[in-house]
Amino acid sequence: FILSNLQLIKATTKMAATATNTNTITTTNPQSCTNPTKFEFLNDLRSKYPHQPVFLQAVEEMALSIEPLFNDPVNGKFYMKAFLYLTEPERTISFHVPWMDDQGVQHVNRGWRVEFSSVLGPYKGGLRFHPTVDDGILKFLGFEQIFKNSLTGLPLGGGKGGSDFDPKGKSEGEIRRFCESFMTELCRYIDASTDVPAGDIGVGGREIGYMYGTYKRLANKHGEGVLTGKSPLFGGI
Repeated sequence: FILSNLQLIKATTKMAATATNTNTITTTNPQSCTNPTKFEFLNDLRSKYPHQPVFLQAVEEMALSIEPLFNDPVNGKFYMKAFLYLTEPERTISFHVPWMDDQGVQHVNRGWRVEFSSVLGPYKGGLRFHPTVDDGILKFLGFEQIFKNSLTGLPLGGGKGGSDFDPKGKSEGEIRRFCESFMTELCRYIDASTDVPAGDIGVGGREIGYMYGTYKRLANKHGEGVLTGKSPLFGGI
């Protein structure tokens, strides 16, 4: 399966590069992805995740963009199986994130890290802090990250993570305490050769700094590339 996934990703990357060079990239109409008779090999996935429509739409739009691979008379079924395999994350980590506000009131948010594919290299993708975040949104983002990272030509897999925490209106201290609590859980699953998160919506250099400080304290390691987006003062670029 690792070999088949690698071949599919390489073929998809080649198609995307060709489309870019010939200006043939098109925007898919989301309405075209709602027909269950289109790509029947995805029906089992549709039946398992009807509560994750954004994720399903991302899968169907990607399938539409690489449809010529599925229509290949020799390798079409091979590509279908490989694509279907890629639609399931290798690992989904879910945890609670307790934190205290400035008034001493305890709050609990949800945190996730969806590690989609490590075929090309360690999982790579941002962390998003926003009230709309849930596992379906992160699966949608993580699935697309596989192919985005493959287009860079770097040995990077795909992943995404975050929390339904809303940093808007929070004080500096509240954001720091949340980031420290979030990393206290996440740190056991990330490593420079395993999973390297970055920033995203709601997570900038400040939040990365708080999380890296917590990781360094817990792991007793300094200078590791376990997070990207760090300040040059502690290992960033």
